[in-house]
Amino acid sequence: MALAASKPTRSARPGRLAVRVIAPIVFAGALWFLFTHVVRFGVIESGSMNPTLQLRDYYVIRLDAYEAGRKPERGDIVVFERPGDDIFVKRVIGVGGDVLGIARGSVWLNGSWLKEPYLKERPLTELPLATEIPEGHVFVLGDNRNTSEDSRDFGPVPVANVVGQVTKIVWPLTRAHEFTPFHYRQRSTSAAVPGSE
Repeated sequence: MALAASKPTRSARPGRLAVRVIAPIVFAGALWFLFTHVVRFGVIESGSMNPTLQLRDYYVIRLDAYEAGRKPERGDIVVFERPGDDIFVKRVIGVGGDVLGIARGSVWLNGSWLKEPYLKERPLTELPLATEIPEGHVFVLGDNRNTSEDSRDFGPVPVANVVGQVTKIVWPLTRAHEFTPFHYRQRSTSAAVPGSE
């Protein structure tokens, strides 16, 4: 009785083995780069940016927003760190070289009163003396001014402490949207300039 010839076993091809080993490493490396240099996710844990950002909103931070010479601009919503403190999410109101004051619930910036349609309610606190923001710093405020701890409390924030820009809400889905650049409209200076009274 003839014996059936056994099938020769095929050794794993070096190319396939390399793909199986290298592909997961490359994928993990890409994810690491993405979440350490490009984007990060955060969740709102206070009401200081209400109604723009509400409690339990999940948002995207672009970590690369201020690279290649780009700096935070007025109207940007930014995430920044304070040494020995927590992470903050606020809106940039003024940048280095701006002259800013707050009176009668309105912000006075470089000779004009700002229109801020995103505010939750009329602010009660004031910054009665016009102040020039140092170069390399930003002046930040919360949209919910009456409950926000911001530059009125701790002063202008060094740009070096800015982690990135909030670009969109991703959860809940009913509030998911992307933030478009906000350009301030300014009112006349008929009201007294802060510090002039």
